[in-house]
Amino acid sequence: MDVLIKSRLMPWLVWGLAALFGLYTFLLQGTPSVMIPELMQTYQIDVVKIGVLTSSFFYTYIIMQIPSGMLIDLYGPRRILKINFLLSSIVIGWFAFSSAFWEGQVSRMLMGLFTAPAIISAFCLGSRWFKPALFTLIVALTEFLALAGGVVGEGGLAKSVALFGWRETMVAVAATALLLTFLSLFIIHDYPDHDQPLHNGMTFKESCLNTWKSFTKIILIKKLWVNGIYAGFVFGIFPAFASLWGVPYFAKRYAIPVDASAMLASTVFLGACFGTLTLGWMSVHITHRRPIMICGSLVSFFISLAMIYIPNVPIQVMFVLMFLLGFFASSYALSFALADTYVSHKVKGVAMGFTNMLCIALGAPLYQPLIGFLLKWSCACESVNQINLYLENDFAVALSILPLSLLISFILAFFIKPAPTEQLS
Repeated sequence: MDVLIKSRLMPWLVWGLAALFGLYTFLLQGTPSVMIPELMQTYQIDVVKIGVLTSSFFYTYIIMQIPSGMLIDLYGPRRILKINFLLSSIVIGWFAFSSAFWEGQVSRMLMGLFTAPAIISAFCLGSRWFKPALFTLIVALTEFLALAGGVVGEGGLAKSVALFGWRETMVAVAATALLLTFLSLFIIHDYPDHDQPLHNGMTFKESCLNTWKSFTKIILIKKLWVNGIYAGFVFGIFPAFASLWGVPYFAKRYAIPVDASAMLASTVFLGACFGTLTLGWMSVHITHRRPIMICGSLVSFFISLAMIYIPNVPIQVMFVLMFLLGFFASSYALSFALADTYVSHKVKGVAMGFTNMLCIALGAPLYQPLIGFLLKWSCACESVNQINLYLENDFAVALSILPLSLLISFILAFFIKPAPTEQLS
């Protein structure tokens, strides 16, 4: 084991396993999208409550972003990851055997609570195990793996739900969390030469006080606010559309089965995977990030208009549009690279948590139930558990949230402050 720790491969193993936790988190975020009819039937709920059920994950996920960053700075990512994902496996099992709506909602909220530190931990471990010049690449690769969870969550889980059922699928997902937790015991370490001390020579009260002071300083940095809100308006399309409402939308528009429409919706994540890899490659050669962020949101805006409002788009062309939408919307990932340059090393966990909180504050908690409400409002039909009664025009009204969000992000991008390295270049 000592030989492995000292090898050049070890940083990639440490960061890679933490990034797999991020993939797992994204997988959980979108799981209800491939089992909407089954969940509506099981819980006897309508489309509005489906949006609430899915977004329940994000209520606690968002609230815990800053506390997660504080805990990671305080106790180290290794301890936080192994404890939280052990608890995650338990609540996923509860969701798998739930029969009442409140059980599904509470278990989804607990999933969000326990998986909240995943992405932040991967960023922190990347900053500790790799040279600073590689951090933007690590951010891009982390987001690549996380977004791959969207592809697996919709494409892979849709097949599993069709073959084995939604309960059996969720049991397998819970078992995967246990496996990741076991691997983290042997692979993840806080630093290349040691693990983080439990109290860093300070009392618990002193540690909490120092962390709180760091947080109060961070929330006063205007650049972090603008940067994070931009990310939120761009990233919002992923949980709102690709992770949930894109599946029934494409099923209605093209009269295709759920697993096929899930494959089409997950192409957004596939495009984002390639987009983040491209950003990682560009980060080695280009230091100016703001023009890329402006271009990404603008092109995404026009693609979203074409996706929703152009009639009779062949399904093959729609696959291309979804890929391009994800590719250009991946520009949100640069917000994390910029956030890293705004703060000192000691408070990067809190800064990343703050940025991630703003990034996910719109898409799932607001957009998912809002689209469900607009869908129900625009339709004259009355149904409890038959989502296929909604028409394509009803979806066009409800999904108008997406281009509006991307348009706002385009405007915000002009107010993003460049990183210090960009100012010097």
